[in-house]
Amino acid sequence: MHVPDYHVHSRFSDGEDELRACVERAVELGLPELGFAEHLTPARFADEGCGPDQGRLDEYVAAVRAIAAAYPQLRVLAGIEADYLPEAADETLALLAAYPFDYVLCSVHFVDGFCFDEPDDLEADGWRDVDRVWRRYYETLIEATQTGAFDVVAHLDLPKMWGFRPSADMSGLEHDALAAIAAAGMAIEINTSALDRYPVAEMFPSASLLRRARAAGIAITFGCDAHRAAEVGSHFAQALELARAAGYESFLRLSDGESVALL
Repeated sequence: MHVPDYHVHSRFSDGEDELRACVERAVELGLPELGFAEHLTPARFADEGCGPDQGRLDEYVAAVRAIAAAYPQLRVLAGIEADYLPEAADETLALLAAYPFDYVLCSVHFVDGFCFDEPDDLEADGWRDVDRVWRRYYETLIEATQTGAFDVVAHLDLPKMWGFRPSADMSGLEHDALAAIAAAGMAIEINTSALDRYPVAEMFPSASLLRRARAAGIAITFGCDAHRAAEVGSHFAQALELARAAGYESFLRLSDGESVALL
């Protein structure tokens, strides 16, 4: 398998396995690169987030550097998946500037303080207006792109994960979000996690959204959002098919920012 997996979680956040187990799985699969992307959630939302204690960020980066040195046959990166919340943006941006992360995934899991990806909150008030969740998702994402702090948008169109689809036409906001991502020089990931872990059972982003991203000149990366070592690189054959069907001929290599041909 020649494409890297840049969205892997270990026990440093909400993953079940140690770094080494994930690395060994990547070596077994023949991945060229593996990127850990532990969660970074602002402190005031830590009870609803799942990232490492902010005091362990140095430990996390050092541990990834150490495991990378132990496996020279695989390039291992210390990324981070940072939640963007407008009300806590200053805290997040300061943390991102303070640590030597190899790349930063931009995640929007919260809209106006409501964590819409929490399975225990499917009956919560936040879902009473599905269209509003979708609107605020895209508006928040657009704001995040304007900070200049992020490299890749993680799981674009995430609010569909539980099967909640908007009744209103979101194409205008989707267009604006893609335009903002392109203007910021950011990539988007093809995220395979929903194929077997969420009710929507399709990849992020949708095929139609990915085609529009290609038309906008937005680069892609790949991530399985693994929370167990066995999930590393999962469903990448289908992800490659989706990328090619959308017109992509290359992906972005995050270790050096180079464009690499899809084989």
